[in-house]
This record gives sequence, structure tokens and C-alpha cells, in this order.
Amino acid sequence: MRNDELEQLVTQRTSKLEAANKDLSTEMEIRKKAEEKLLKKHDNFLKIFSAVPVGLLLLDREMNIIDANQAIYSIILREPTEVIGRRAGDGLGCVHSSESSKGCGFSGSCPTCPLRLGIEQIIAENSQIHGAELNLSLMINGKPEDRYLSVSTEPIDIDGHLHVIVAIDDITDRKKTEEALKESEKRISTILETEPECVKILDLEGKLEYMNPAGLNMIGADNLDQVLGQSMLNLISEKYKKPFAELFLKTLDGGDGKLEFEIIGLKGRHIWLETNSVPIRLQNEEITGVLGITRDITDRKKAEKKLKKSLSLVTATLESTADGILVVDRKRKVRRFNKRFVELWRISDATMLTRDDETLLASVLDQLSEPENFLRKVERLYLTDDESFDVVRFKDGRTFEFYSQPQELDGRNIGRVWSFRDVTERKKAEEALKESKHQLEELNATKDKLFSIIGHDLRSPIGGLKQFVELTLSTSDLTDTHSIREILEDIQKSANTTYDLLENLLAWAKSQRNEVVFMPTRVNLHEIINACTSLLAETARDKNISIHNQSSPNQFVFADQNMLMTILRNLLTNAIKFTHPNKNIYLSVIDTGIDISISVKDEGVGINPENLDKLFKPNDFLTTFGTSGEKGTGLGLLLCKDFAEKHNGKIWVESELGKGSVFNFTLPLQTETINN
Repeated sequence: MRNDELEQLVTQRTSKLEAANKDLSTEMEIRKKAEEKLLKKHDNFLKIFSAVPVGLLLLDREMNIIDANQAIYSIILREPTEVIGRRAGDGLGCVHSSESSKGCGFSGSCPTCPLRLGIEQIIAENSQIHGAELNLSLMINGKPEDRYLSVSTEPIDIDGHLHVIVAIDDITDRKKTEEALKESEKRISTILETEPECVKILDLEGKLEYMNPAGLNMIGADNLDQVLGQSMLNLISEKYKKPFAELFLKTLDGGDGKLEFEIIGLKGRHIWLETNSVPIRLQNEEITGVLGITRDITDRKKAEKKLKKSLSLVTATLESTADGILVVDRKRKVRRFNKRFVELWRISDATMLTRDDETLLASVLDQLSEPENFLRKVERLYLTDDESFDVVRFKDGRTFEFYSQPQELDGRNIGRVWSFRDVTERKKAEEALKESKHQLEELNATKDKLFSIIGHDLRSPIGGLKQFVELTLSTSDLTDTHSIREILEDIQKSANTTYDLLENLLAWAKSQRNEVVFMPTRVNLHEIINACTSLLAETARDKNISIHNQSSPNQFVFADQNMLMTILRNLLTNAIKFTHPNKNIYLSVIDTGIDISISVKDEGVGINPENLDKLFKPNDFLTTFGTSGEKGTGLGLLLCKDFAEKHNGKIWVESELGKGSVFNFTLPLQTETINN
């Protein structure tokens, strides 16, 4: 080949090489830009992969985790070193992975693991799964927890090898919320279905959207379809249609309210209902209907009617009773009273209007004889649950019986009921009857004693005197004057004793029959005492007893002379009877300026304390014997008591056994004392 041809060929080849080199450079530049773009896309993908809130896993065919994003670590609370390079179950913390030392895929639970089965299906069929909800048990912070996961999978080829992208969204909280919501709805449904009261929902036009079984039963409906979409006004009695409609409109305006009304059920039954209505609102406060809670109050209405009738009867009874009635609650507020109560206690209308029990009580205390005592009883009863029956007396002589008991409701004390009855006339009659009975008993006792005296104390000495005379006539020498004189002296003593007894007996009988003439005058007491002493001088000399009149010769007293002498004679006779021989008897007088006190003091045997209270009682005659065997009946002391009391005086005794007794009685100084 020639040089020029060779040079031409070199030139041509060089030109071609330069063109090829230029094309190669251009291609390399394009490839480089493509690689840079790819790297940028890869970098963006990694950023997206890492930042996406859904957990992402990249698995190979053996279910090993090649890569995972941050969301995965947040879901399972694990570090990347605990996840990357591990099998899916081990990396996610499946509780069953720990059942085998080889980990995921080798425990007895692995063959049924839904995640494993799903990924194996994808690998085998090169298919996809979207939004599968799985319930897996994972170890979270060392503790097993059930997690609900929404899982989507997509097969992907990387460098000719099949991989699987797994997207995991933790829906545990959502599932728990859904389950709680379902449970709540179930409970609400159960409550509504078993609620004994009617629950209904009306739409904006007043048509029925819902009614529970209790409501359907109330209106006589067999099922909800029978009344669904109908207006409730169709069932309501004509009188209550307008009030019901007004309540419905008020509720739609955002208010609420209550209404009692009557309906005629689907089966013709008349029913009384009470409904409470509230608006149904959305979250944006928009009102979409009306909720009504309705109860059957038919029985209550019937009970109210009966109660009104009963209250009417109670009111009529309260106002017609002769007793004053007062009802007070636990706070001492007057709840009820009748006119008779106001009349009995003479309480003003203004005071009654206060309805305050303490005010009422304060207004009546001035009327009472013992206000503090009554107030104390009342206050004590308010502090207890006791019943009480008592009597209250007034300054004007009235007497009330009052009865009080707690008012109870369901076993609980809610107040107190008081009833007052004016028993003034009855009490007077009872006192008169009691006094009559007492007088009759005394008269009977007196009669019995009189019969006893007549039958024994009087009969015995007279019978003895008769026998003594008969014995004397039959056995004695009547010519022996000395013997006859002694016999006559004994007869005289017996006759004197008998006469004194008979004198007292007659005086006592007259006194009891109010036949004794009472004629008080101004008399010299000293002279009266001397006269009585003279009458009994012989009896005193027989026992060598000295009688000392210690009164002033100028001592006067206003008294009935005969009665005064009877008193002194009996007291002196008793003193002589119960005084030992050779002793003394003293009569003394004290002028108190108001009355005259007369004392008869002896040095006798004294009186047993047991017998002191019996001395002046008409039904307790005390029979005793003197120091010389003299017999006493106690009749003389009763006569002394009667005569002293006729002078508005009194009589009493002071005695010490073995030392003697002092009998005292009083008489007035002036005429006015007796008259008053």
C-alpha cells in the first residue's frame, strides 16, 4: 500500500475513532447524569422510607429483615440491632419465637402464624395483600402485649432476587376504641331494651324514630314498626295536645321541660304519663331531634286521688274532734293544726302565722301554773322518740291532758304529734268523787268504830257495873257501911269513865253529822284550863300526878268554849292516863301574834314512832292502855282534831318513847281568822 493510501486510511480511522470517542463521552455523560438522578431518587426514597409514619420492613425470601424504617422501631420499641438481620418474628418480638431456641419459624405456633402464612403466600404466588388486620402477641419492654396491626405486603425484585415490602400500621388503640365503642353500644342497647321507663326519639317533625320495649308496652304497641314514623300527638288526649306540642317546640329551641299528660293507648287503655324532654345535639351543637324519658304515673295519679280523699277526711276529722291537734316537724316548724288547738291555748292569729313551734310555746307559758316544768317536758320529748301522756295545769284553774308521740315515715322520725284535751270539768268531778269517796270511807270507818265502841268499850264497863251490883247484893253484908262505901266508890269510877266515853261518843257522832253548834267568843284561856283541871283533879290525885297551869291569867282567845274544854279535857285525860304516878303535867300557852299555841306536856310513857301517824286518822283508831290499866280508844283525839280544825287551827304531837309526849294545838286570836 502506498504511503498516501496508508495515511488516508489512518486519517479515516482516526476520524472514526474520534467520532466514536465523542459518542462514548456523550453516552458516559448521559449515564453519569442518569446515575446521579438515580442516586438522588434513591436518597429521597430512603428519606421517605425512614420518615413515613407507617412501619416498613424489607424481607428476603427467607423472611429475614433486610431493612426497617423508624416507624417500626417506634411500634415495637426496639433498637435497629435487635431487628435488622433477624427473621421477621424474632425482629418484631413475637412471643412465640422464644418458644424454640432456633427462634422464628421453629416454634409449635409458627405454622399457624398469620404473618408468616401471608408472606409465604406472597412469595409463592407473587401476589399482594392490602389492609389485612392481624392480632399478634409481641414482647414490648419485656412484657407480652397483644397488638392489632394493619398489614399490607408487596413483592419486589432486587437484583434479580424476590423480596417483600411489608407495611405495618399499629391500630391497637383504634381497635380498643372500636371494641369499647361496641361494648358501650351493647350496654346502651341492653339498658334501653331493659329500661322500665319509656325512651323515645322524635325527629324534627315530631315523628317517632325510636321507642324501647317499655314504651311500646305503655302505649299498647306490639312492635316498633306499628308506630314508627308516626306523630305521638295522635295518642294524646285532646286536653294535653297543645301543652305537649309547646314542650316539643321549646325543646327544639334548646330548652327542656317536664309534662304530665293523659293518653289513650292503641288498645284503648287510658294512661297517665310524665315525660322529660331534652334536645339531641350533634358535636356542632346542631339539634337533630328530641329525646323523651317517659314513665307511667297512672298508679301514682290514682294514689294521689285517694290521698286527696284521705286528706279531706283527715281535715274533717281534725276539725270535728274535741281535742286540739298540733303537728310539728323535726325542725320545730308547725305543719298542721286544728281550730280547737288555737281555741284551747288562746293563741293569736299572728303567732300561728309564724308556723314556729318555739314561738307558739313561748306565747303560752305565762298561762301555766308550772311553765318551767312543762317546757322541760316538751324539750325532752323533742330530743327522744318517746311517747308521753301527762297533765298540764293553768293559772286560771283549767287542766289539760296531753298526749304526744313521734310521727314516723318508713321507720324514720319526721316530727311529733301533740293532742290536748280540756279535762277541767272532768278533773273537778273526779276530785269531788274522790273527796266523796274519802269522806264515805271515813264515815264507814267511823261507823265501824262506833259500833265497836258501843259493842265493846261501852258494853263492857256497863256489863261489869251490872255484874258488880248483882254480886254485891247477893254476897255482901249491906249493913257494913264501910264496905258499901268502897263498892260505891268503885262503881263511881266506872260510871265516870263510862260517862266520859259516852260524852265523847255523842260529841263525835254530832261532829260527823255537822250537828255541833259552833259559837266562838272571846274567852279567858287561863280560867278554861283551871276549870278542866278541876274536873280531872280527883283522877290526877289517884295517881299523885301534879297538873301545872303555866298560862297567863290575862290570856284570852277567840274560841267556842265547849269545844275548847272538850279538847283540853281529852288531852288532860290522856296525859293522866299515860303518866306514871308521882309525875307532872304542864299546860303552857304561846302567843305568836298570829294565833295562840297551847301545849299539854306529860312525863309519861311516850308514843311508839310507828303509832304517831295513826293518832289523828279516823280509819285508824288506836286502842292503848294507860299506866294503871286505863283503856283508851283514840276517839278523844279525833274529836280534838275536828274541833281544832273548826277553829281553823291544827293539832300535832311530839313524843319520845319513855320520856313523855307534848300535844300542841292552835287557836285564833281574832274573829276574822275564823271567818277567813
